[in-house]
Amino acid sequence: MKLSATTFLLSGLLLAGCSDNVNRAFYEGFKNQNDAEKTPNERAMTPTPSYGTYQKERESLKQNDPAAESDISPASAVK
Repeated sequence: MKLSATTFLLSGLLLAGCSDNVNRAFYEGFKNQNDAEKTPNERAMTPTPSYGTYQKERESLKQNDPAAESDISPASAVK
């Protein structure tokens, strides 16, 4: 029992430390999927923002309206 609890705790800490990488991977996946559905002309005219740009915009929106936090997701920012 003690070993499994320790393993669970360490796994949780490891996953918590990697959450930004997971969020970035989801964002990049949505971005790539949406870009694949666009024509080359559409991609050139309306480039999808980078994850860093998305994250800055998300943080500024969260500071201005904390209630809107649940409405912001990578999928809605990419479309």
